[in-house]
Formats: sequence, C-alpha cells, structure tokens
Amino acid sequence: GLSLVIGTWNYPVMLTLVPLAGAIAAGNVAVVKPSNVAPVTAKLIANLVQKYLDPSVVSVVGPNIPGDRSMIQALIKERSDKIFFTGGASVGRLVMEAAAKHLTPCTLELGGKNPVFVSVDADLTVAAKRTVWGRMMNCGQQCIGPDYMIVDNKVIDRLCVELKTQLQAMYTTDAMANDTVGRIVNDRHMDRLVNLFKTTKAETIVGGKYSPEERYIEPTVLRVGPDDPFMLEETFAPVLLVMGVDSMVEGIHFVNQRPKPLSMYIFSTKESVQDSIIQNTSAGGVTVNGTLLHCGHPDLPFGGVGESGMGTYHGKGTFDAFSHFKPVLRKALWKDGGAISDPFFLYPPWTSTKEKIVKQVMKML
Repeated sequence: GLSLVIGTWNYPVMLTLVPLAGAIAAGNVAVVKPSNVAPVTAKLIANLVQKYLDPSVVSVVGPNIPGDRSMIQALIKERSDKIFFTGGASVGRLVMEAAAKHLTPCTLELGGKNPVFVSVDADLTVAAKRTVWGRMMNCGQQCIGPDYMIVDNKVIDRLCVELKTQLQAMYTTDAMANDTVGRIVNDRHMDRLVNLFKTTKAETIVGGKYSPEERYIEPTVLRVGPDDPFMLEETFAPVLLVMGVDSMVEGIHFVNQRPKPLSMYIFSTKESVQDSIIQNTSAGGVTVNGTLLHCGHPDLPFGGVGESGMGTYHGKGTFDAFSHFKPVLRKALWKDGGAISDPFFLYPPWTSTKEKIVKQVMKML
C-alpha cells in the first residue's frame, strides 16, 4: 500500500532512508517527509531520491517549506496504509491521533531518558569508558544515548574519578577549537540547554563550559539529585548525569516511577544483578556492560515501549514493519466424493451421530 515515512534530524539520512528501504522492499509506494531541522540534508535527500528512484514509487515532500509540524499535520490527515514516524513524543501523539481516524497502523520511534545502572560489583573503568563513549557520540543528540547513571553510593565517588579520566582521554580541553565535538542542532535547542545549565544545582565533575553563539557545549559530567532540572527531561546534549542510590532496588524503583525509556544500560559483573534489573524494569532495549550496541545488532528488533514508542524495525524487522502477513489457505478439491475432503459430519443438520464422530475426531487430534 501507501506508506508515509516521517524522518528526524539527528541521524537524518539513516533514520529516513532505512524505513524507506523497508517500505519499498515490502512492495509499498512511499511518501517521505525529511526533517527540516537539518535543512541541507533534507534537500539532499529530496534531490537524490528524485535522481535515483522512480517518482511513481517514492515522493519526497516538504524540504523547501520552513518548519515541520504544519507539513506533518497536513500529511497525516490523508489516508495511508502505514505511518512510520521518528521524532519526539509530542508530535508522535499527534500522528497517532490522526492515524486513529483511518485506523492506520503506526510505528512510532520516539525517545526517552535512558538510565545506566552501575552496581557495586561493576568494572568502573569499563563502565566509565563505555558510557562516556555512548553519551558523547553525535554531540549527545541521539535517542538511545545513555542519559543518566544510577550508581551505588558505595562506588559513586570512584566512578566520578573514572568518568573524568575517560572523558579527558577522549576529548581535549580545546574541543571547540579543533571540532572534536559537534554542535547543538539549532538555537532553540541550545537555549533550552543553556536554561538547564543556569538553573541546575548539580556538581560539575568535568566540563560545563558552553557557547550559545557557537551552539557548543563542552563534554560534561554532572553529579545531580533526582529533582535537578536536568533530570526532568531528555537532555539530548553531550552532558552525562550521575545520581547515587543506596541500592539497585532503589534505582529500579526510581526508573519504574518514570516513563519507560527507549534504552537501558547495565554495568555489573554478576548475572543475578543483571537479570534482576532486566526482569523488574521495562525498556525498549537493553545492553549489558556496554551502551548503544543492541541498536546495531542486525538480528535484534529495535523500538520503544510506552512513551518511548511502539513497533520495531532493523534487519528483516524493517521489512516486517511495512508488511501485512496475509494468511492464505487452499482447501483440497479431491475426487473422493467428500469422504475425506468434505466429510458429511461437518454440515448441518446436526445429529447425535455426527456429534459422536466429531468428538472422536477431536480426541484423535
């Protein structure tokens, strides 16, 4: 049928064209709306799709129209057979509301505030290195990024030292000058982050500098309390938050009181601790003793749960997301007088004899 693919800006090529590939592979035609928050890439996608793909199969709309929401609202009013949306929860709700009018199935790839559990038995060097790597990638602007660490208070001070060491090993003190860190995508997002820096009560472990004019934020680690402004929303920046708890049970309770995250990460050397956290929380996907990796595994489905989305894709799952599995059964037309292919006891009028035969057949099955 007709699929509507609505992309996003933080990985604008991958998060627009991977769903499109699945839609085409499954035999659909598609309308594609790239995000104008990344305007150069949106125009590039439109130009390349027009150049290399059949316009009767794929149409790209909106790259020359400022903004995204008005175009998305116009598109979702129209009937389609599948909507695949990647973006924030607020627009995701609008998409789902509009889809409900036509009973159109949706895949919603949203986001969430993704926790990192660090238990007392964890390898702290590994936890620090792999979390800093995952947090700072793409300037922290990724929906699966590790957002905040829930750390056993017995090891939190040691972990903070490791985080500082690992971050300084990966990023120089002059990261802005040598472009080893990307930039925040636009002024609106930068203003939001500056306001968080101005209102936070957090202790700065490392970093903390920023330049609104450059839309630059230095790779930063902050030690926060549970009610800090940084803890109230998805950060989407190169800022890693660290929060202490007295036990992993307390951390589990903290996570379960909040919207379900898209991703969750666990650092522990004990399988019993890993299993306890996995079994007592809900998240779109989990990586143990690492970050981000479950998203890239070709045999694992990727998607959210609750506030972080619905439906999955990646690998064959992308084909499946744009498919309807239509069961088809062909009944035999044997020339047996219906003795086997069309037994008389399947048809009315019902008699006690037919009932006895049916019961015997059911016992045999």
